[in-house]
Amino acid sequence: MTGKHSNEAQPLQEQTPNVDELRAELSETVAALAAKADVPTRVHDSASAGVEKAKITAESNPGIVAALAAAAIGAVIAYVVVRRRKSRRGVLR
Repeated sequence: MTGKHSNEAQPLQEQTPNVDELRAELSETVAALAAKADVPTRVHDSASAGVEKAKITAESNPGIVAALAAAAIGAVIAYVVVRRRKSRRGVLR
């Protein structure tokens, strides 16, 4: 009987896996798992990518950035005005 399940003795090199290859595969697996487990680095990389995307968007659409800045300033001014009016009435202490 010849083939996959034969009882013939195979050379020793074919029976035992190459230790160096197994070590390399194990090293790659450990490195991949370590990268997945390193949450602070992954968060930092994601945040950096978001910042770069925002910069590119801001550079290509300066009108939108100006509108958002004006809206933010308007919201702050409205908040200050409302707070001052309430404090004059004695609502805030």
